[in-house]
Amino acid sequence: MRIEVGHPEPREHIILAGVFAVAFVLRLINLSERPLWYDEAFAVLYAEKSFATMLHGTLASTHGVAADVHPLLYYILLHGWMQLFGQSPVAVRALSVLLGGATVVVAYGLGHLLYGRRGALGAALGVACAPLAVYYSQETRMYALLGVAALTMTYFFVRAWLRSGWVNWVAVALCGALVLYAHNLGFAFILGLDAWVVWEWFRPNGARWRNGWPLALSHFLMLALFAPWLMALPGQFGKVQQAYWVTQPGLLQLVQTLFIFHFAYDNQALPAWLLPPALFFSLLLVALCALALWRRRRALWASDSPSWDMLLVALAGTPVVTLFVISQWIPVYVVRALLPSALAYYVLLAGLWTRDAWPQPVRWGMLLPCALIVAVSLWNHYSYTGFPRAPFARVAAFLRAHHQLGDVIVHSNKLSFFPTHYYDRVLPQSFIADPPGSPSDTLAYPTQAALGLFAIPDIATAVQGHKRVWLVIFRRAVEEYQAAGYLDHPHRLWLEQRYSLVSLRTFGDLDVAEYRLRILPLVRAP
Repeated sequence: MRIEVGHPEPREHIILAGVFAVAFVLRLINLSERPLWYDEAFAVLYAEKSFATMLHGTLASTHGVAADVHPLLYYILLHGWMQLFGQSPVAVRALSVLLGGATVVVAYGLGHLLYGRRGALGAALGVACAPLAVYYSQETRMYALLGVAALTMTYFFVRAWLRSGWVNWVAVALCGALVLYAHNLGFAFILGLDAWVVWEWFRPNGARWRNGWPLALSHFLMLALFAPWLMALPGQFGKVQQAYWVTQPGLLQLVQTLFIFHFAYDNQALPAWLLPPALFFSLLLVALCALALWRRRRALWASDSPSWDMLLVALAGTPVVTLFVISQWIPVYVVRALLPSALAYYVLLAGLWTRDAWPQPVRWGMLLPCALIVAVSLWNHYSYTGFPRAPFARVAAFLRAHHQLGDVIVHSNKLSFFPTHYYDRVLPQSFIADPPGSPSDTLAYPTQAALGLFAIPDIATAVQGHKRVWLVIFRRAVEEYQAAGYLDHPHRLWLEQRYSLVSLRTFGDLDVAEYRLRILPLVRAP
């Protein structure tokens, strides 16, 4: 299977090469210097295990549910990748860079099928520069895989709809299975294709049953390929219900989703001054798209040709609505899992832009401020060291230099332990377990056993018998307890009652505090 991108003119060759160069440069900037955070460190430490170990650490029953919520395809790919290229930050992130770059190529191919060469260049440029796409092309997680699989499925779906042919429909099924194996929430994107088929069925000049049987057979093959993992889904969704950090979304989360699709990412903060203009232009772009589609509503409904604009609308909107509705009962609304919807939206924007859906002053009046916001957002991404990121390599080096025999290093939470452990596997460290049954209690015992890294139940057990303690804690965790009415974080309060604070070093949002056991004066008996 290959992506057809047409035969560009010489000038277009140069532009296209420039777009691909921009895509890879943006994905390579600061790749080694940005610290790996918890999710990435977990992925590396998990993926280095054997398949059998990962399978047990994911599906072993804990309190009647699965230990973890993700399929294993990405971890298997990362395992093989690390066997070839090692485990340095650049090496483990390079897989996502490659997948993100491939997504730009697929976006070009899809844009070419739907909107011609101008639309193809616009789609490629949008995916190349969008902060959300760049972010997950630099992260050691499964979302770049999810994005390229979903967009490739869409490409072959369009080819199959236009040309039929069993090769295209088999490719749809294969890519759909990859989407499901990349992330359990990938099903929502596949529903977007089905929503568009329903639209085509009801249109006066829609395709009706022209592709009915091939479509049904491709779905059957897709489900057959995913069948081995279907048995795991009830236990994994049970894990979500039992303990998961995702909260029930409301209207604010929908607005945040629009904002993230345009200019941001879902687990790093933007500068406060950038939020108002970024939110304003996000809403304005959505309004302009809606207006352009509304003006063409009669043509979209009555056209003899497939309504490709509506296909992209269905792919961008159906997953958002589906996960939002499901999350009113089982909270699964994770914006990063909606990356494929964002990619479809970028292709739609390119199609409307190159078709002159808006007056030229409007188009160019939007381009400059949006480009500036994107540039600032990307710079923030490359240089960000706030929660949950911190310069963990420097933290590990500091602890290595100051740790002495008999000391104990305790991380208040797994979020700082895993990345620090990644940067120094030899340094003796431990971490305190999450409160049992809390939304943050996501690291089940079978997963800990698979990793060979076990949580300590409480701070008293962690420091027992040690005169000097190094506590590693995020300031955000301290601030959250203080905002809830506590004097301080419970771990710090417990230590301050028994130990004296000797020193405090700050690394981004992370504090490394040195405590020494308080020696009580001897009282002579009368």
